[in-house]
Order: sequence, then structure tokens, then C-alpha cells
Amino acid sequence: MNTTLQLETILRLEKNAHLLESFVRAGFTDSDLGKLTDADLLQIGVPKIGDRRRLLAALAERAHACEAIEPPPQMPTATAEFPHFSRIGLPFVPIPGFKTLACIWPLRVCDYRLYCEDRGIPFPDQQNPTGDTHPVVNVSWRDGIEFCLWLTLEERAAGLMAEDQFFRLLTDLEWSAALGLPNEPESNPAARSKKIPGYPWGPSYPPPAGFGNFDQSLNVDSHAFTSPVDAFPPNELGMYDLSGNVWEWCMDNYNTSLKYHTMRGGSWDIVGNALMSSARNANSPDGTGASMGLRIAWSRQDFTS
Repeated sequence: MNTTLQLETILRLEKNAHLLESFVRAGFTDSDLGKLTDADLLQIGVPKIGDRRRLLAALAERAHACEAIEPPPQMPTATAEFPHFSRIGLPFVPIPGFKTLACIWPLRVCDYRLYCEDRGIPFPDQQNPTGDTHPVVNVSWRDGIEFCLWLTLEERAAGLMAEDQFFRLLTDLEWSAALGLPNEPESNPAARSKKIPGYPWGPSYPPPAGFGNFDQSLNVDSHAFTSPVDAFPPNELGMYDLSGNVWEWCMDNYNTSLKYHTMRGGSWDIVGNALMSSARNANSPDGTGASMGLRIAWSRQDFTS
């Protein structure tokens, strides 16, 4: 759970995003917003008294706004038949066993282009011919986190998201629940990977024709690269592309080394047991590739997952 989202938001708005690492290193979180002192900010590295006063006022104002929300706002209502839509048109549905909502498909080219244009940053090379409704590729885990922060601020500014809610990547176990996997008691994604047999389409391999976008050697679809996110039927939860098309980043570290983050779902260039429902992949949080995308969730700060 991100316990510094409010703090990061304020620092970005006050043009002090570079100080976040210092706040975290000093042990400060969102729960300290209204408690910080001038001496704290001086120690963290804000030398000018005027800057410290302005930042303290912004922190206190945000802390008061958060305290004023009582009881906490409810999460948006959504079902598989009637998703909840974000400001930029992303549809969200419930995940069984969790309070979070998941986007029904991977983040698309058109969604990520909006973000890049608004932030004034280069749009990533898609490497192959693609379209607006294809999943965006060549995005890292860190890119996904930045997109989620941007969209959170956009949604809140439009009055469409409560202050205690935010966007993030799905967790590894939320992904499993979306796929219908039973309980996975292992302590981390690496330990869970390929432990439970079977595939999203059933117990046996290979996938049937028309189920998803997989490697061309399987001869089960007509797409040589990515496909539109709704090119194949959704599952019973109303979610698309949980198997094939692109690997999707999750919040979780892959194992106890903390060097890699987890990816789920397989991709357009994958065959074999990497397509198992319980299969995980791992990559550096800065890693990118032509088969790497992401899916986001709508969450709330008091959720444990």
C-alpha cells in the first residue's frame, strides 16, 4: 500500500517532487501531513523560510481536508454489466474477493498518449504497426506508477475521485482472482509461479483458436503483433486480455531480492507453460519491451491490497 500518495501529490503541486525521497528517508508518511514543523522541513532540505511556510500551509490544508471526510467516501459502484468509467473513459469492474476495481483491459495507446501529451514527454516507440485501441507497450513499471499518479490527480481535480482513493497497478493476488485461481498461500509471486496447473482457457495446451493473441507459431489468431484490447471475448467478470497480447506489470516485487517486479498474463510472442494461469514473469522496474504493458486498478487507502 502506498502511504505517501498525499505527500507526493502535494510535493508535485508545490514543485518540490525532488524532496519526496528525503521525506521517506526521514520516515514521514501521509499520517504526518498536519504534524510537520519548520524544523522538520529545514532538516529535510528546504532552506528558504518562505518556501517552508508555503509547504507547511499546503500540508496542513491537505491534512485538514482528509480529516473532514467522515465517514470515508464509498468506492464507485460497478458490475461486469455496468462498469464504472474514469474521466478518460477507462472502464472498471470488481475483482472477486477484493474491494478494488480493475480496468477491464490493458492501458491502450490512446490512453497513454493523452498522458504523454499532457506531461510533455515522448510517447514510447511501439516498434510495430499498432492502433489507438491496442495496448501500449515499451512502458516500464515506473512509467506505470507515474501514469497512475497523473490520472489520480486528474480525476480528483475533476471532482470524480475522493481524496482517499487513487489509481495503481493490480497486485499479484488481484490478478489471480481475476483469472479465477484458488488460494495461493505462498509468500511471494516467485514462489507461486506455475504451482497451480492449467491455463485460462482450460486444463490442456495449446490454446483454442480465437481465445487470445499468442505467438504466431501456435496458429490460433491472425495478429502478428499486438491486437485491439477487445479483439477477443472477455471472461465472466467482463475483463479482456488476461491471457496473451501483453505482459502486464503488477505492484508486487517478484521475490525477496526486491530487484524485480512481477508481470502477469503472457503476451503475443509467448508459448508453452509461460501461458499458465499461475505463471509469473519478472523484470527490472525500469525494463521495457515490445511485449510489456500494464493494467490499472481503482483503490482506496484503507484497503489492505
